[in-house]
Amino acid sequence: MTTRIARGSERYLRWSHLRRSLRATLLAALISAGAVQAAVPGSLAVANDCDDAIAAANMMNESGDYSGALAAFDAIVAECDGKDERMAIQTGRAHSLNKLGRHDEAIAAANQVLAEDDLHLFALFERATAYEAKGQMELAEADYNLVIRTADTNVHVEERATLYAHVGQMYYSSGKTAEAHEYLNKAIELDPANPTYVIIQGDWATKEGDYAAADQAYSKATGMGVSNAEMYQIRAEGSIKMMQDKYGTTNAQEMRAAMTPQETAMVCADVTKALALGWKNPQMDMFSALVCQ
Repeated sequence: MTTRIARGSERYLRWSHLRRSLRATLLAALISAGAVQAAVPGSLAVANDCDDAIAAANMMNESGDYSGALAAFDAIVAECDGKDERMAIQTGRAHSLNKLGRHDEAIAAANQVLAEDDLHLFALFERATAYEAKGQMELAEADYNLVIRTADTNVHVEERATLYAHVGQMYYSSGKTAEAHEYLNKAIELDPANPTYVIIQGDWATKEGDYAAADQAYSKATGMGVSNAEMYQIRAEGSIKMMQDKYGTTNAQEMRAAMTPQETAMVCADVTKALALGWKNPQMDMFSALVCQ
């Protein structure tokens, strides 16, 4: 059973998932700029399948738009009814509901997931978070311990590293950054050749405003075998995220007006290089046209 959970965690952390999540961030920026027509949250027209719709809703959670994320998840429940999709939606709903202070509903959503997979780490973590918020500390501790024990007892080193990174991401999303970095560092210690964890370090540094550390992490990932094309995509997306956070907007036109010439040059250099190296992304083409030309 532990191996099954580890493989599920690996799917969550795999490169394609990171790419979908990053793409959803950029779609949000382009929608704000009016470059992409969207019907939100009724049909999530920008998402052409359930994976993209779920990734977009998760990014709303990540950006702090918990009401919007909950509405987006609710809008796709009927359409996205495969097992993996159901579990992803209900886990996302649990996170939104916890952040909105609706902890009983969060527990109910998490329990829907756990009824299908009793060791689903994200659902366990969200349920533990809800129990903790309600003051039901014994129940919270039991779920937290199960999450940690699942990671600690996995005999496969790379899978255990994946689980530690997974736990770190859960802590990070709940605002427990010290614990998050502790578990990400455990993952790196166990599997130091895996660039995914270094990229996560860069992403967190970006969110925390430590752009020098982010650049250092992304450069290290390039030296670990991530291709220049892939890395410049990440750099481009990271540069945009930096400016979004700095100026408090995802509207591309507002960003263009607010950024200094040096900042515009930095963002556009990364975007232009990524596109020149073969990045096929129509939305980024539009961003480039709005901001860089």
